[in-house]
Amino acid sequence: MSALARWDAFLAQIEGRHREVRTEAEAAARQFIAGVAAGGDPLPLSHQRGAVEHRLQELEQKIIDTWHDKVDDAILAEDHGEAVRDAAYAKGLALQHALDDAREELMIRVMAELARQRFAHAEAGHGPVPCSRCGAALAAPVSFRALELACACGAVTVWQPPELLVSAGALGTHAVPQEAATVEWRAMRAAERALHALRPPRALAPVKAWELAQIAYWRRYLHARSWFEPELARDPAMELRRRMQPWYESTAEFEEGWVAAGRPREPL
Repeated sequence: MSALARWDAFLAQIEGRHREVRTEAEAAARQFIAGVAAGGDPLPLSHQRGAVEHRLQELEQKIIDTWHDKVDDAILAEDHGEAVRDAAYAKGLALQHALDDAREELMIRVMAELARQRFAHAEAGHGPVPCSRCGAALAAPVSFRALELACACGAVTVWQPPELLVSAGALGTHAVPQEAATVEWRAMRAAERALHALRPPRALAPVKAWELAQIAYWRRYLHARSWFEPELARDPAMELRRRMQPWYESTAEFEEGWVAAGRPREPL
């Protein structure tokens, strides 16, 4: 079997094993979630996620490690040429990136599911709040934060969200919007990788592609997160500028194509 065929077989093996670990881990996580959705300590799930993440990262790292240890020289030794060698390496790198994304998405998906199930249980148990003075039933929206409820009798009752609802908010504040922005997140990562695959000085186009992908991601993410944190919806443009400013200062500013073009920021 040629070195190229062995490389392809190795990549298929890594991809298959990675998929098996993810499938088994997600099934175990969902089983655990079913047991703590209505209450209980979710910490064991974090420990479980940590162990799975470590195993998946090991599989991902094997791709490039194996390339450098065995495959690179073997392909050249068979006189395939540098173009064939480079294409084989690119295939392995693309798989590593795809598995990296799949791992990240699994971790987010699991936490988002726990948050959703806890929220569903908390919502089912939510009802009118009695006035602290007269006992009248006061309508209260489901909220992750304390609310002041005014009564016709003139009293103001402070309502505190139950522990299960607080937990759902803590677990879901990042995970749920991140899951909602999966498509944009993938595009953002792809744009970043495409830029970094180029040798500097880099042209303006790939820098702008990364900028646009980040803006699309942050818009989708912040819109979804505003359900948990309503203040994010008060001035979406300001929130977007806050997220993008560090990139403009620490990354775009050091791209020659960007600077030479006059630092053309997209309007936010």
